[in-house]
Amino acid sequence: MNLSLAVIGVSGVGKTLFCINFAEYLGACSLSYTEAGGGRRGRGLLSTAGARRLMVGRGRCASGAVRTFTVHRLIKPYRRLALIDTAALQQAEPLPRRERSRLRLTLQALERADFILMLLDLSCSDPAVREFSDRAGRYLADYCRRQGKIFFVAGNKADLLIKTPGKERFFAAGMDLPAISALTRAGFALLKEALLGASPAAASSSYKMVDQGHGDNSGEEGEEDIFRL
Repeated sequence: MNLSLAVIGVSGVGKTLFCINFAEYLGACSLSYTEAGGGRRGRGLLSTAGARRLMVGRGRCASGAVRTFTVHRLIKPYRRLALIDTAALQQAEPLPRRERSRLRLTLQALERADFILMLLDLSCSDPAVREFSDRAGRYLADYCRRQGKIFFVAGNKADLLIKTPGKERFFAAGMDLPAISALTRAGFALLKEALLGASPAAASSSYKMVDQGHGDNSGEEGEEDIFRL
């Protein structure tokens, strides 16, 4: 049995570093990968250290490529996990033609994924980015509900917070927001447990909305514009 996890979020949220370090956390020493978009298409095999050196860092997250990293020999009954590093979500409206092609690749990745993980930047203080991410999260929660997919939300870059991770509750898209760090790997154990213990049949309970006075706004006008070509 194989699993596929699509990781989605805005630019700079840490999707690529998460995919590489989570794969390493699961036991991968090397990664087979494929990539498409951003003017490139190909495949290869890299060590996890080599992948971090070539794919993570200033300027490297803006290629617009969708990469799929494959982890073999997972905990039974799973044989393989595909970590799909999607192109960054963009706030521009309307989207330029180049960004529409990248969004199309991301939508295709969401369609073939069993699970969708949205990463939010806990260190981000820009209200426009936070509002955009929240709208995107609500739309994705509704999309996963309708498609029978598992939806997770996690707050990345907990290592940049002044307060100790785990001492404060965060919320996004009407959901509890676990704090993780793709850099230090804090929170990876809980994420692994949630991922390997979940199943598509449990999708309806995996993203139960938390009542904060928002209600279920998944159909709010304008939310679908984020994912409209």
